[in-house]
Formats: sequence, structure tokens, C-alpha cells
Amino acid sequence: MSRRLVDRTTVAGLALAVAVLSGLLFLQTTTVAQNPGRQLIDDAVAAMGGRDRVMAVKTLMFEGGGHDFQVDQEFAYDELGSQFLVYQLRDYKRSYDLANGRGRFEQVREAQSTIFNGESPQRSVQALDGDIAFNLGANGSATRAFQADGRRVEYLRHPLTLMRAALAPNATLSNVRTQGTERLVDLKLDAILLTVAFDATSKLPTRVVQLVYNATLGDRPNEMRWSDYRAVSGVQLPTLFTWKVGRWTVGQVRVVRQTVDGDVGNLAAPEAVVSAPRPAPPPPPQSAVREIAKGIWEHTGTTHKSFIVEFSDRLVLVDAPNVERTLAVMARAKELRPNKPVTTLIVGHNHGDHTGGIRTAVAMGVNEIVTHRSNLTLLDETFKNPHTLNPDLYSKTPNAKPPKITAIDDQGVLKDPMNTINLYHLLDSSHSRTQLMIHYANARILTLADVYMPNDPRVMIPGEPLGHAPWLRNVVANIEHRKIQVDAMAPVHGDVTTFSQFMEEAIALTAKPQVPAAH
Repeated sequence: MSRRLVDRTTVAGLALAVAVLSGLLFLQTTTVAQNPGRQLIDDAVAAMGGRDRVMAVKTLMFEGGGHDFQVDQEFAYDELGSQFLVYQLRDYKRSYDLANGRGRFEQVREAQSTIFNGESPQRSVQALDGDIAFNLGANGSATRAFQADGRRVEYLRHPLTLMRAALAPNATLSNVRTQGTERLVDLKLDAILLTVAFDATSKLPTRVVQLVYNATLGDRPNEMRWSDYRAVSGVQLPTLFTWKVGRWTVGQVRVVRQTVDGDVGNLAAPEAVVSAPRPAPPPPPQSAVREIAKGIWEHTGTTHKSFIVEFSDRLVLVDAPNVERTLAVMARAKELRPNKPVTTLIVGHNHGDHTGGIRTAVAMGVNEIVTHRSNLTLLDETFKNPHTLNPDLYSKTPNAKPPKITAIDDQGVLKDPMNTINLYHLLDSSHSRTQLMIHYANARILTLADVYMPNDPRVMIPGEPLGHAPWLRNVVANIEHRKIQVDAMAPVHGDVTTFSQFMEEAIALTAKPQVPAAH
């Protein structure tokens, strides 16, 4: 063979080799470019200790303590009000059997505000075994909880469990983007949709977010943030957990002890829990109206009542607690006065169990909301926030638009020849900074929510068989300060009572009438 032929053959071979190598490099580059989400996960796992180490972990346990706040029961819908009702979290312990997808979440939660002195610390133990959620009672008995997806999300609110899940074949990654100093990716695990964020420099996971539906505020982000990572048995793990709901930070836990591959005990669901049948759905709530004074009706059927007040050409609705109750009371109003539309809604305060039906009421014809000025931001977001997770009646109603908002400062009035409603800001109440006293002047009846709940079984708690009623003296002081003439109390929760009974209960701060002994 000639030297020229050998040289040509060699050159041809080299050219082919270069072409093949270039093709492989191109394919590799293309593959990476087409899977930026997978690259984020791979980088995070490497930063945490490497794929082999992360996947080799069998168990995890951590303990700590912290605090949280009462979500949707804020003192007011603002930064300070959201942190008013604080609870201490102690004996906080989380155990994971990673190989079997099991977890147990334990804590003791105790209210720190004086208004909750009647409540004892609440210990809770929640658990997950694959797709079986269950709770453990104080005596160790297990009860099935048919909320596996929600419990699964709780299991995933740790970077170790989440990154392992993101490496699984069923994980779908999409929508990689940059937000400030973080890189974000959407993660789908079967029916669960999450957004995961990573520090752009360290590559470590920084937070996980799930959109959760709220009837008042729509699609609301529920976020767990991780920080202060420390090495534990070759794995980087966070020692500070901070969580947010919507705009507000609502809790924080500092980890003081962590164990990797230690003994976490048997986290499996008992057989009786696995085989437990789903309970029958509750019966539909009742709906009834009773006229308590001329042109004033009480709507009953559940723990949350509403009131209908008749004016010359319209009806006024007091309280729209949730969608179901609002649909029911609006139907009753139409039956009572078919030719008088409900056009005005009085929102007594900001708590979520008294605002969930606002959008429904507006969709059904309410064109004015009267409330305390402190609720303006809440109402603005109520009508601006998207409701894509669970489109409600307002979303589905053509041409639905936000109502007129009439803001009350210290006091206000709704008046016509048939009825007069005086509205007063409830001053210096530790229940809510946004609360109104609603006084039907013609009938001398006073309506308030939450601060007086006569005969409501929810306030008959251990140690206080006559009811926990810490706000009664504040209500008395407000009535006297305003010089309001009251003959009866018509609370949103509990029975309609005489004012004399209310004053008697205000002596001992109870919510159940005490009959003096006969002599």
C-alpha cells in the first residue's frame, strides 16, 4: 500500500471520528438544552451531597421548635395583624422512612394570647404511608384521614424528600425561569403541582410553593422556605423552615437536632387503617328563616348564621360566611320578598369563615358592601385575585364586576322608612381590629360575630363547661361607650338571647345561662 493511500485513509478515519464525536457532543448539548429543569434538579442534588448519597438515605428525623399564626383569623388583613394570634410550636418532630414513602409529623401547639387561656395545648400526630393518610390520637389509636394528596404535599415540604421525588420517573419538569437570585421550575408529581426554587449560586433548594384555593382570596400560594443548611452525615439539610400563606409569613421552626439513617420506628399504617372504609358524606345542611323582629330574619341551619333586613325597596344581608350558606340565604331572601333584591352586604369583620361567600353574593346581585375601613385591602384582593383552581359563581357570571365599597371608620348608618341599621366600630377588641357592631335600631337588637356565642357547643371546652367567653366585658364597655339601646342580642353564632341574659353572662364571662338557685 502506498504512503499516499495510507495518509488518505488515516485522514478519512480521523475526519469520521471527529464527525462522530462532534455529533455526540451536539446531541449531548441539545439534550441538556432541552431539559433545563432536569439540570436544575441534578445541580441541586449534587449540592446536597450527590445523587448516590441522596438516594442512599433510608431515614431522616429532625426535631425543633418555633411558632405559627392563625391563618385566615388575623387580627386584621395586614402585616402586623397577621402576626397577632401567635402559637408556640414545641415537641416538633418529623420522621421519614424514605424507602417506603412514610412520614410522621408531631407537634404541640399552644396559644400564647391571653384570649385563649381557656384552651389547653393541642398535641397532633399526623402520618402518611404511601397513599394512606392517618392520624394518631393521644392513646395511640389510628384513624384514617381521606386527604392523601394534602398529606403527600406535607411530606414533600423538605428538600430531601422533594429532590428524591423529582428524580423519580413520574416527575415532570417544565417552565424553567429566573426570579431575582433564584431559578424556578414547575414540578408535577401525578396530581400534585408544585413550583420549586433554587439558589442560583449555591444551587441548593430554597423553597417549594403550591397554589391552594381559598373561597375569599382565590389561587393563593402556600410556600415553605428552607435556609441555614448544615451537613448531616454527608447530606446538606436546612435548619430553618419558614412558611407563608398568601402575602403573610405564618410560621417558623428552628431545627435543633437531625439524624440521618437512624431508627425512626415503625411508620407503617396499621391494617385497620388501610382497610377503613370512606365515611358517608354528611347530610346536607339545613336552611330556615325566622323573623326575630319586624322586617328582620335570622337564617339558621349551621353554626354560621346570616340576617336579612328589609328596606323599602331592597334587602340587606348581614354576613356571607361561605358559598353554601350564601346560596341558601339568598334563596330564602327571594322567597320572603320576591320583588326586593338583596343589594347590600354588611361584612362584619375580616375572618375567613365570614368572608367566603362575598363573591357569591355579588354574583347574585349585591352591588354594595359595607364594612370597616381596615378591610379595604382584603376586599380589593377578593375581587382582583384569580380563581382558576376552582372557578366560582362570580368567575362564571358574565359582566360581574366588583361592588361599591362603603367604608366605615368609627360609625355609619343605613336608613330608610322601614328600618335603620347603625354600625359601630368595636373598639379595643382583641378578636379583630376590623369588627363592626350591627345595631337594628327599630328593634333594639345587636348583632356581632364570634365575641358572644351563647349555647354554641364549640365554646364549651374542658375546664369551662359554661363556655369560654373572654370578650364579653369589652362588648359591654363598647355598648356603654356608644350609649346603644339594646333589648336583645342576635349573634352570628349561637342563640338569640335577651340583653339581660347577656349582661348576666358578662358577670362571669360565660356563654351559657346560669339559673340562680331557688330559696
